[in-house]
Amino acid sequence: MSVATDTKVVTVICFDRIAKVLFGCSADQFFDFARLHPLSGVAVNEILEGEMFTMTLSKPLNCDAQNIRVTSAVPLSSVFRPAIEVLREFNKT
Repeated sequence: MSVATDTKVVTVICFDRIAKVLFGCSADQFFDFARLHPLSGVAVNEILEGEMFTMTLSKPLNCDAQNIRVTSAVPLSSVFRPAIEVLREFNKT
């Protein structure tokens, strides 16, 4: 995932705790959903594009790791809906 700060765009890693905030489910559950609905990967980019979050980033604990980790994410919009909710609604129609 790419995150834009006030000065640059960085690649970050999101683990299940953060995936549950953004997607509304674990990464495995989203993978299973995407297997049944192949366009979900593209659609989730469009759903999350432009969403604003307060994120806490941390350096990797492992010396060999290259990407920064997201340790917390809080949506700034009061109308934010996790991506899986939007995708399920879209796929019902």
